[in-house]
Amino acid sequence: MASAVQYAVVLLSLAVAVLECGGISQKTRCVSHAPCFDLLLLEKTVWQVSKDVPAADSENILLKSQTFDKIRKRKDLHSCVLQKIIDFYVNVLSYAWNNSSDHHISHGMNYHLELITMMDTLRSCVYKMNEICEMLCQKAAQQPNLEISEADMTPEEVAIHQLQKLNSASDRLNDTSIQERAMDELKSLHNYIPGRGFRKTNG
Repeated sequence: MASAVQYAVVLLSLAVAVLECGGISQKTRCVSHAPCFDLLLLEKTVWQVSKDVPAADSENILLKSQTFDKIRKRKDLHSCVLQKIIDFYVNVLSYAWNNSSDHHISHGMNYHLELITMMDTLRSCVYKMNEICEMLCQKAAQQPNLEISEADMTPEEVAIHQLQKLNSASDRLNDTSIQERAMDELKSLHNYIPGRGFRKTNG
């Protein structure tokens, strides 16, 4: 009799667990919140518009991933820099769209609009730290470029260095080489997003 009751309890527990996971088998992990953004979709889409432009490290707009890693663990720094990277790419994509001779025929223009929409969604997944970001942006605008190597920079110096690179590229957005460099680096953007400044779920 006791074993029958225990068996019934186990069956009831399994049924409740399956219902809580929306009918998904217990072999499948129950996900309580939808992802905030599909980075895989971004990665696939950017390849439709990205360029292949070799350049020296000094010409890069986005810092090397190894250097960028210094700010990933700092929510305040990562959220600010990520926000500015998104703003930069919205400007790049909008510039390309606005300067296209034929919006309906030009290769990749539909993907440009799709990516602009993605950037708006991506922006909503970034933690907002306006006061800290404003302070960093002021330093980036006022301070001269650092003369030390990236390897010797502190996390805050890396953030300021990245913001200065974005500012410099933004000021020269009408330069074809800058546009092509930006579009080439766009295909690696998904690698810069994960970190403490980015919300993983909508929960």
